[in-house]
Formats: sequence, C-alpha cells, structure tokens
Amino acid sequence: MGNFAVPTLSGLPEAPAIAMPKKRTPSADRVPALDGIRGVAVLLVMTFHFWIVGIEGGTLLWERVYGDVAGMGWIGVDLFFVLSGFLITGILYDSKDTAHYFRVFYGRRTVRIFPLYYGALAFFFLIGPFVLSHIHAHTLVGMTSPAATKLFSWTYLLNWYLGIKGWEVVPHPLQHFWTLAVEEQFYLIWPFLVLKLTRRRLMGVCAGLMVLALTLRAIMYWLHFPVASYTWTVCRMDSLAIGAVVALAARDPNDRKKLLKWARRLALPALGAIILGRVLNPTCTGGPGDVPTFFMSTFELTLAGIFFGAWIAIAVSSHQKSPGNRILSSRFLRFFGKYSYCLYVCHLPVIVIFAKAGLNADHLATLLHSRVLSVLTVDGVAGAVSITIALASWHLYEKQWLKLKHLKGLQRRDQISARLQFDN
Repeated sequence: MGNFAVPTLSGLPEAPAIAMPKKRTPSADRVPALDGIRGVAVLLVMTFHFWIVGIEGGTLLWERVYGDVAGMGWIGVDLFFVLSGFLITGILYDSKDTAHYFRVFYGRRTVRIFPLYYGALAFFFLIGPFVLSHIHAHTLVGMTSPAATKLFSWTYLLNWYLGIKGWEVVPHPLQHFWTLAVEEQFYLIWPFLVLKLTRRRLMGVCAGLMVLALTLRAIMYWLHFPVASYTWTVCRMDSLAIGAVVALAARDPNDRKKLLKWARRLALPALGAIILGRVLNPTCTGGPGDVPTFFMSTFELTLAGIFFGAWIAIAVSSHQKSPGNRILSSRFLRFFGKYSYCLYVCHLPVIVIFAKAGLNADHLATLLHSRVLSVLTVDGVAGAVSITIALASWHLYEKQWLKLKHLKGLQRRDQISARLQFDN
C-alpha cells in the first residue's frame, strides 16, 4: 500500500556520543539543540503516520491545511539521515587514531541498536502471532508474513527487498523498518572509509556520493522502480553524506566559516524549494514514496538533505541562548529526542492496530459528533500509548543493555574526553 511508503527512523536509533577534536572548538561543548532536532524528526514522522493511517481525509479547509502540514512529516526521515551522518562521522573521525577503533564503535552500536530492533521483530514474527492465534485474532494487524519478508527483516536488508517487490510485500506495521536497514548498512561501510581517507578526501567522497545518489534515483525512476529510488541505500546516501560533510567541515576553522556562510545562504532557499515542490506535485500527498513524481523522487530528497544539513550547521554554531537554540533545547523536544528510537519503532504498529480496531478519525467522528475531537483523539491516544511503550522499553529493557557500554573493551580512550554526549 503506497501510503506506507514513508517510514516513521532513524526514530532511527538514537545517535551515539560524538568525540570532538583534541583541539577544543566552540562545538566541543555540549549542544543540547541536537537532542531537540532528533525530537523534531520523530515528531514529524509520528504526525505523518498518525495522519496517513488514522486520520487522512476530510474536505473542510482546516482538514486540508492539516493534511498538507501533516503530510510533510515524511521529511523527518531525511532529518534523521542527515543527523546520523553528522554524528557518526564525527565519532569515527575523532577516534580513528585510537586503539580498538572498530571494536569500540561496533560494540557500542550493537548494544544500542540490536536489542530493541530484534526484540521488536521477535514480538512481531514470533510472540504476537502466537498470542493472537490463541485468541483467534491473528489477522488483527496482519502479522502473517512470507518467509522472504522475515529473512530480509532479520538481516537488515528490508530496504532492498521493498525496492524490488514494493510496499505490499511487508506488513504495514513493519514497513518503516527499511530506514533502520539503511542506517545499519551505513554503519557497516562508513567506518572503513573514515579510517582510510584524509578529511579532505573523505569530503570529496561525500560530494561524489551526493551526485551519485541523485543520479541513481533518477535512473531508478525512469526504469519504473520508484520504491527502489526511495529505499535503496545507494539512492539515499546524499542525506547521510551531507551530514558527514557538516561534521568534517566543522573540524577545521576555515572550513567551519565557509560551512556556516553557505548554510545561511542555502537554508531558506532549500526550504522554499521543498515547499514549492510539494505544492506543484499535489498528487504526491504521502511524500516521495507515495505515488511519486520525478521531482519528488529525485530533487526533493536532495533539497531536504541540504536544508537539514544547513540547519544542523547553524544549530551547532549558534550560541546556546539564541532563540532558535532555546526552542530546540527545550525539555519538550529533548524528551522526544531521548526516546526517539523506540518511538520510531513502535508508533506505526500502534496506529495501525488502533485504526483496525476502529480508533480512526472517521469512526470516532460519528461517536464524538466532532471531526476536530476525533482528530485530537487519534493523535492524543496513539501518541500517549507510543510514549508509554517507549518509556517502559527504555527503563526496563534498553537501559539494561546499555550498561554493557561500561565494559572495559567498549570504553573510549581518555584522550577523547571532550565530546558531545548524545548517548543516554
């Protein structure tokens, strides 16, 4: 079903701590705004999926306006990609001269990502169907999947499978997992490039990846593989590469000045072009992955990466007391940023279950006699349940696994003591 083309990521996995250069720079201090940016990303994708699954529809002016705004929530995925490229590249670059480079990185990533990811798959493929079969409700959320879907999910290859077969081959509650596959594939390859290349050459590679990703998306679209152009890792490397360029440029005083100059020049034009692209492509209501047009499948994604890259560059360079950073550093946004990984994983299954059980705007409107109240109820209840699951998961499950980061073999070296803490 095309409406599920755009996932909710990378709540992608929460970004790890980023080690800063040995020479302290303004960016060596904690930047709480980045936690808030992660919160913005997960709120965007949650709003998008709550709308597209449980609310979509309505002819009144406020409903159309709400749909236009919520329908842009797919862009939160690209924000997650850019932020991931920024944080991961920073960690790897600043630790490339330390011992146990690969062991520490992969070990810490494993204890952060795998427990929740595989726990969710175990529930969906094993525990859920077992329980539902005993209450004769196994079709409630479509938890029946072919063996191929399970295989590609367990191996972090779901994005490639979707690109070939289309969205319908994967149960709706799991379709957003393709972004987690993209992230994991990035983690597997990127550390080797960062270790072997100089900062300048790595920035050149990033520039090449931006051009390559855009070109491959155009080719996939012309070959009638629109889903592949959206989900294949090679087609989405531009957002990750943009984040990486921001991280690398921030580690050189001259490049940092140029970065900030261009970020301020490009941010608003890129945002304007994104909005204009959406206005000029009215049939693409669900974003590039839903009834895609050529512009939405190609340039819209590049523009999203440029805008978010510029936004992050400005955020990490701005004074913490600036109005923008005050908003991004608010407790509200940082709360969602802290729990974004589980929120990302669980919120789509939650709204799918609720919609199938009758908790959708159309059904509630007849009971509450108000379309406004029905929309608020869907967003409020689905959001509250998702937050409750995320809190329980963090305190009872994820936090216990994260204690493994304190093992001696997973500790970072003392010489990288000045760092931004984004791990929880």
